Amino acid sequence: MANHADFQKAKDTLKSHDIYIKNTNCFTNPDFDPKRSDFDGVVYQFMHVVKGSEVFGVQDDEGNEEHFFKVYVDVGCRFIKEEDKGNKEPEALAQIEASFCSEYQMLDKNIDEYSLKTFALQNVSYHIWPFWREHLMNMCTRLNLPKVALPTMQVKPQNSNEE
Repeated sequence: MANHADFQKAKDTLKSHDIYIKNTNCFTNPDFDPKRSDFDGVVYQFMHVVKGSEVFGVQDDEGNEEHFFKVYVDVGCRFIKEEDKGNKEPEALAQIEASFCSEYQMLDKNIDEYSLKTFALQNVSYHIWPFWREHLMNMCTRLNLPKVALPTMQVKPQNSNEE
C-alpha cells in the first residue's frame, strides 16, 4: 500500500495532458414532449462512476518514450417522474450521459499502482467536472429540457494535522 508521501508524489508528477468526451448519449422518451410538459413532478437522478484507468507509452520519432495515465469517468443525468423515484428501474423521460477521458503525462513512470488508483478515485472527477457541467447544460438546452446547473465540485481542504 502507498502512503501519503507516495500519493503526493503521484499528484505532483502527473501533469494534465487532455480531457475529452469518449462518447455521449442523450434522448427524450418518444411519449414525452419537453416543449409541452409540466416539469413540476420531475426529479433528477445522477450517475458518477470512475470506470477504469490504464497506463500506456508513446514513442516519438527519436525513440524516446513518454508515459501517460488515462482515466475513464462515466457521468449522467436522468429526468424521471417523482412518483417513480422509488422504482428499481424508473422510466426515463429524458437522459443525458457521457464518458469522459482524462489523460495525464507521467513525469515519473515508476508511480505505484495503488497511488495511481487513489489519484483516479480522488482527483480526476475534480478535473472533468467543469466539462461535465458545461456538457449537461448544453444538452439540456438543445433538448428543450430545464437546465440542470450542477454545483461546482469543491476540493476538500487537506490538513496534515487532521485524520
